[in-house]
Amino acid sequence: MPATIAALSTPSGLGGIAIIRLSGPQAHSIVKQVFRPWPARPDFFHLYLGYICDPDSLQKLDQVLLTIMPSGRSYTGEAMAEIHCHGGVYNSKKILSLLFALGADAAPAGEFTKRAYLNGRLDLTQAEAVSSLIAAESEAGLVAATAQLAGGLSTFISEMLTPINQLLATLEVEIDLLAEEGLNYSCTNMIGPLGKLEKQCQNLLDSYQRGRILQTGIKVVLAGRPNVGKSSLLNALLAEDRALVSAISGTTRDVVSAPLEIAGIKVELSDTAGLDLPQGELEALGMVRAERCLEEAGLILLVFDQSRTLNDFDDELYDKIKGKPHLLLLNKHDLEPVFTVAELQERFSYKGPVLRCVGAREQIDIGEVIDALTIFIKSRIAVLTDSVMISQQRHFDLLSRVSEDLGRALALVAESAPLLDMLAEELHQARFHLLEIIGQEQEASEGLLGVVFSQFCVGK
Repeated sequence: MPATIAALSTPSGLGGIAIIRLSGPQAHSIVKQVFRPWPARPDFFHLYLGYICDPDSLQKLDQVLLTIMPSGRSYTGEAMAEIHCHGGVYNSKKILSLLFALGADAAPAGEFTKRAYLNGRLDLTQAEAVSSLIAAESEAGLVAATAQLAGGLSTFISEMLTPINQLLATLEVEIDLLAEEGLNYSCTNMIGPLGKLEKQCQNLLDSYQRGRILQTGIKVVLAGRPNVGKSSLLNALLAEDRALVSAISGTTRDVVSAPLEIAGIKVELSDTAGLDLPQGELEALGMVRAERCLEEAGLILLVFDQSRTLNDFDDELYDKIKGKPHLLLLNKHDLEPVFTVAELQERFSYKGPVLRCVGAREQIDIGEVIDALTIFIKSRIAVLTDSVMISQQRHFDLLSRVSEDLGRALALVAESAPLLDMLAEELHQARFHLLEIIGQEQEASEGLLGVVFSQFCVGK
């Protein structure tokens, strides 16, 4: 019999309401001992107003709302209870201590959702979506997690499994006939279904980078020589004085980062130290960090001061970033330019747009920058509204194996006399890896589940 678990399911600290959740065979009997007055005929999913009382002294600890849920119709699939008490660290701990004393165990991280998975209330991709939903930091991340929780990926996997199961059933029959009658069997009719499956798998793999952006956001890095206005631009984009601004060259000596949201996507905006000849050990260290930040960037905004002549350091810097997604930006548009946009594009053989702005907060004119960032982000996440995508490394790795399995199966059916046993084995492997994604294969058990659910917060 599984233990009855209890945990605080809302953030610890001061707040209007805190929710304490219990799940397991003794959930109802435990809360019955502490809730007063206990209804004569309690209804499921009904909120009851009462008090949590010490069963020995009958001392009232808090006025609460209580609801109970039956086995089979709760989040975990077990008997559950939720106590809605007043927020506060001491208050919730006091009630939890009382529940523990009556036989409940403290729930490990992710235990409630793990039980929901084990009891068939969610498959593994939906359980992972719960964690993503909680961690979502942007509108797009929330939408993507909600789609996965609704079963979009699960349905896609199920639709791939159907033809694989049909192909395997056909193969098993033919293998038996060959063993009995020594017949030859042509697999050419399998080329079409296998090719379609491989394409579906590859399309889903291709969605991974877009999915990662939806879930984790994109890192945008401001780079350039010292004193070209990167920090002023950062402050203008954030609409706050996040970075120290000074006319003194080299003011920014470390990476300064802050989040914002553009086109529904979380953007981590980073201002880096100016890249030029360092004027000391501290500036040199700042430049090392800046170059490391450039390696991690999803987009680089290379900033130039249009009132300053281009030099060899600009050429060296462009050589470092030209292989990554980047945009050129002419800052200090309020000053007299010493070179033209055409000259800048010709110098770097740059075919993209050259943005113009004034980054000083007193003269904010960053409309072009916001528009360009919006266009770039939308181009990276542009998908059909009803398409399925993946955003987790585990899904990507397993789907990569499925693609390899299907590729080997296609190579076998292209042969004049394919070995059916080998073909069946490749399809069995593809089927196994697909089932592993949704957690429905027996072998995909404790080790995997421990990794997945350890990433959850306690109480969920």
